Amino acid sequence: MEDQGKNTTFAVVESLSGWWELAGVDSAVQEKTLDLLARDAVDSSPTMPILSNTEKKQAELAAVPANMWPSDIATLRQMVANGSPLPGNVYGPIRFPPSGPDVCDVMVISDLPDILDSNDMHMSANGSLFHRMLAAIGIETAQCYCTWLATSMPSTGEVPDNDLPDLSAFMLHQIKLIKPKSLVILGSAACKALLGEELMHSRAELRYVHEDGFNLPTLVTFHPRTLIARPAMKKQAWRDLQMFAKEVLQCP
Repeated sequence: MEDQGKNTTFAVVESLSGWWELAGVDSAVQEKTLDLLARDAVDSSPTMPILSNTEKKQAELAAVPANMWPSDIATLRQMVANGSPLPGNVYGPIRFPPSGPDVCDVMVISDLPDILDSNDMHMSANGSLFHRMLAAIGIETAQCYCTWLATSMPSTGEVPDNDLPDLSAFMLHQIKLIKPKSLVILGSAACKALLGEELMHSRAELRYVHEDGFNLPTLVTFHPRTLIARPAMKKQAWRDLQMFAKEVLQCP
């Protein structure tokens, strides 16, 4: 009982001393007074800023500025695999480096690495349809350099719109390294990043990506995941592919 009384007394004293300190009575001079009766009294003491997820990503990306991006594809793949804070490589712990040869005629750009051959059911379905789409116009995917805006998978399953400028700049850097003859862009996010337009405004006719002296003919079409979810769009995608084959692949 005696110990309990001591504890109670100590708690009361601690509470009172805290109140007096808050009121400023413990100091001779107080620059600012505090109205303890104000309904919405706000603590004016300095606090550490809380960074949003986007700000955290930007801070991580600052660790590898554009002038220090890899100057060859082999190094780029290695940096992605090692978890370097490159654009698109900070969304999750598992990384997916670009695939395919370092020299190619056709470069394929997706938003996410879900067109890879994988044990994952959804990725496998996307990859299978992707292979069939290009095979239908005589393109072997093994001969294409295939890359994605996000080399790690965002938890939302989508590339954040705020990150598109950085992702676009890094993708254009890859284009300069690969020097392909043409591009295939899959899906709306990749289209918006590279062309600054919505997919439905960019598909059905040949587009061009201009970068560092290149003027690359570009096919924009639906991502395989969209065609799986909406089979009725496959007819439009087939027209896109035929147009690209006629105007680019069959040109002398």
